[in-house]
Amino acid sequence: MRWTIIIFSILLGISPLVLGFGNVEAALWNSLILGVALLVCGIAKWYKAAFIGAIWVFLAPFILGFSSIPGALWTSLVIGAIIAVWTGIKWFGSKSTQSAVA
Repeated sequence: MRWTIIIFSILLGISPLVLGFGNVEAALWNSLILGVALLVCGIAKWYKAAFIGAIWVFLAPFILGFSSIPGALWTSLVIGAIIAVWTGIKWFGSKSTQSAVA
């Protein structure tokens, strides 16, 4: 779980340079800032914060206006969805396990 977040946050952070959308400021800064933030969340095992960050990553192309750039759009959608699903399973799955035990 933790390594999934760490790996995909690094991919998010380097994606503007690798996929060539570093000239779009909103996409560049969103990827860099959220990449670092999600990396910290992964290292610290802050799954709730990572879930919220992943939802932002998923919605950012539409909110910040870079949905017309395919590389930035698909990177945000795929990485945001993967991290949101993994952290959601961890976060919500642990709640249902605890309530079943109690």
